[in-house]
Amino acid sequence: MAAPSDRVRRVWREVLELVYPPRCDLCGRLGEPCLCPACAGRIEYLSPPYCLCCGRPLVPTADAAVLCGECRLAPPKLAGARSLGLHLGVLRQAILQLKFGRRRELAEPLGRLLALRLTAEAAQPNPLDWSRLRALLPVGLHPRRRSWRGFDQALVLSRTAAREGGWECWERALVRVKNTRQQIGLSAGERRANLRGAFQVPNPEPMIGGDFLLIDDVYTTGATLEEAAKAVLRAGARAVYGLTLSRAVPVWHAGTLGSLGDEQDSHPGWNSRSN
Repeated sequence: MAAPSDRVRRVWREVLELVYPPRCDLCGRLGEPCLCPACAGRIEYLSPPYCLCCGRPLVPTADAAVLCGECRLAPPKLAGARSLGLHLGVLRQAILQLKFGRRRELAEPLGRLLALRLTAEAAQPNPLDWSRLRALLPVGLHPRRRSWRGFDQALVLSRTAAREGGWECWERALVRVKNTRQQIGLSAGERRANLRGAFQVPNPEPMIGGDFLLIDDVYTTGATLEEAAKAVLRAGARAVYGLTLSRAVPVWHAGTLGSLGDEQDSHPGWNSRSN
């Protein structure tokens, strides 16, 4: 039997839905969830060929079992990274609505999609070995940034993904101790310098010998995930992986003209209906 508080919440939800009918946050269609099936079906999901290690999208004619040039020249600290889709169209709109439109309800469907992508990795060609993951670790915001935004998008995404997939979410195992300036407009080298020392693991003991999966929203250059991975590895982890909702559009892709990775994130006038 549901607890009284659960019944009250359910009744209030039903009342609110009568007064304010649900609608998709992206297309505006009434009677649909905040991310309707039609919009979810328009996401450009990432599939091979991509770099075996970092997951960078490769040209369609590339071999399905190769490393990108960057991973060959300088192997990353991450044991591997994957993303749900490209940072354009519906997925980009949803992420911007979540982060800057304060549409926190989008964390539920987006977190479920992350859980599905995590589970699907085992069936991918040349999959990353996520069979021994000890916990999901949100790549959280600095407290000042979280206070300004009102919530931490990586945390709410991680909570949903963990709940949906039956994994543990260690919410405070990795903390951002440096309030870095915005990454927007910085080169890859400047991003790495800006993030140096940004993360710490307050209690290293639970990390020793474990495999962990970092959760974040956007993978642009990988600098944030790399710096977070360094902190977890210093704490004694065996392997650290990364999973993000979106990945910056590669230069060879036709969508490059309509998407700049996370470059629009600092622009208060971003257009939620644009690609």
